[in-house]
Amino acid sequence: MKEIVITILVAIVIILFFRTSTYIKNNPIVITQYDTVYQEKTFTKYRKGDSIPFLVLAVDTTTIHDTIKIVGDYLTTKVYTDTFTLDSSHFTIIDTISENSIKGRQFKADLHEKTIFVTNNISQKAKNELYYGFLVDLRAFDNKVGLGVGVGFKTVKNGLFSLSASTNGYTLGYYKKF
Repeated sequence: MKEIVITILVAIVIILFFRTSTYIKNNPIVITQYDTVYQEKTFTKYRKGDSIPFLVLAVDTTTIHDTIKIVGDYLTTKVYTDTFTLDSSHFTIIDTISENSIKGRQFKADLHEKTIFVTNNISQKAKNELYYGFLVDLRAFDNKVGLGVGVGFKTVKNGLFSLSASTNGYTLGYYKKF
C-alpha cells in the first residue's frame, strides 16, 4: 500500500513538473481608471502704444468737418475691448486710444485646460494552486531519517491542504492564513 501511494505522488509530481500552465496568460483582470485634472491659468500682458506698429489705410480729404468736433474727438481717450472664446478659454484685448494713436494695449487670457489620465491596472484572478516537493523527516522514537514527496493544494478561500509520503510514514495537513 505504501509503495502505491508513493508511486502515485511521484507520478503527480512528474506530471505537474513537465506541464506548462497557460491560464495565467488568458484571464487577466484589467481595471481601467480615468482621472481628469482641470487647470486654470490666467495671465495678463500689457504693451505701451509707442511700441505697437501701425499702418495708415486712407486719409479722407473730401468731407468738411467741424473743427471743434475734430479737436474734441482728437483729445478724447477711448477704450476698445474685444473678447472671444475658444472652447472653455476666454481671451480679451483692450486698446486705449487717444490723439490718433494707441496709448496702450492689454491682453488677458483665462485658459482652462483639461488633462485626462488613463491608467490600466492588470492583475491576475485569484486561483487555486498546486504545489509539489520533496521532504526529509526524522522519526523521533528511533532517530530514523526518511525521504519522501509531498503535494500541497492551496485554495482561494479555504487555505492549504497537504499530503506527503515518506519512507517513515504518511502525513496529512491543513494550513490557514491569518
